[in-house]
Amino acid sequence: MLGELVEVMGLIESVLIASAERVDPVASKRIRNATAGSQGQLWANAIKGRVTDAQIAATVPQAEQELRQLAEDRNDFIHALFENDYVERGYMEPGIQTTSATRSKTGVTRPTTDLERIRGRAEAVFCLIDQIARSVR
Repeated sequence: MLGELVEVMGLIESVLIASAERVDPVASKRIRNATAGSQGQLWANAIKGRVTDAQIAATVPQAEQELRQLAEDRNDFIHALFENDYVERGYMEPGIQTTSATRSKTGVTRPTTDLERIRGRAEAVFCLIDQIARSVR
């Protein structure tokens, strides 16, 4: 699931770079060299005023915010130590039942089951960004 998430994030990055390249090659290069968390803002600034459909243009801030959050969620797993979670009693059999990831930078622990939801959000963000990118002129 983590590999799929990273792949979708790579597709998003390529759309950001290509659409910015059409209107601002310098911004496109900045996006290429930036971290995922700041790429959305650079892209939004580059395409500002260049999205032909007003309704689609109105979704740019949402796409930027979603991309920032998605990068943060992805980093929770990329920069993490994974460990088995043990169940002592309850509705599950005792022993290893799940896996969690503890981010090395913040110490925040998340269950790996969150990855499926995050990957699904990444697909939705890709579709939104692709729609915006197709309207950039």
